[in-house]
Amino acid sequence: MRVAVFSDIHANLEALEAVLADAARQQADRYVCLGDVVGYGANPNECIELLRTLPDCPCLLGNHDAAVLGIPINMRQEARRAINWTRDVLSKTGLWFLKEMEDLIKWQDIFFCHSNPYRPRNWYYVTEKTYIASSFARSKAKILFVGHTHVPVAITRKNFFCVYIRSPQHTMTVPAAELNRQIFNCGSVGQPRDGDPRASYLIYDDQRRTIEFYRVAYDHQRTAEKILAAGLPEAFALRLADGR
Repeated sequence: MRVAVFSDIHANLEALEAVLADAARQQADRYVCLGDVVGYGANPNECIELLRTLPDCPCLLGNHDAAVLGIPINMRQEARRAINWTRDVLSKTGLWFLKEMEDLIKWQDIFFCHSNPYRPRNWYYVTEKTYIASSFARSKAKILFVGHTHVPVAITRKNFFCVYIRSPQHTMTVPAAELNRQIFNCGSVGQPRDGDPRASYLIYDDQRRTIEFYRVAYDHQRTAEKILAAGLPEAFALRLADGR
């Protein structure tokens, strides 16, 4: 089975369409969304409707999704403006979709979450050694898929060594479970923050035991125009061009 794992769409319809089209070309069998479907961008309802067309695609609760639902979240003022705007325009179907999101999904020894597996609603960034160590120690996951940081990365338990993914396509072999445990961050579909404006996602192939990281170009100028037309903060539009 080939599982497309993606996260942090942030209401960027053009990026989501590009990622799903590319995943289909890569012969993905299943899809898992790690959350933050909304926030920052101008197409929350359209992104939700597109996700609903995917067969059996679980979607996890991200911090921006939680904020729209009224769950207390610490956010900067500009991000809060986008949350309030989203809450105003979100359809009843969209609101129901967010309410149905889960905190964590477990497939045997594979875990999926937005931020971390042991306190998912604390929204820790699994980039610091403390949170990396806790994610390994306080879960039984052999493979853990996360989002939230907007940066694609692979983390091994041994020496907490991070491997940053830069190329358009990068394939890694997953080690045998008894040899190592790993965390894979799929990066962001709609708001990349690693200096690469292309949308990011990954495919896990459980037969070949590989992780394939992909970067996909999309019309970020169109997305930026929609953000500005909606009256959302200009910064959310400008940073799409350089992936910052």
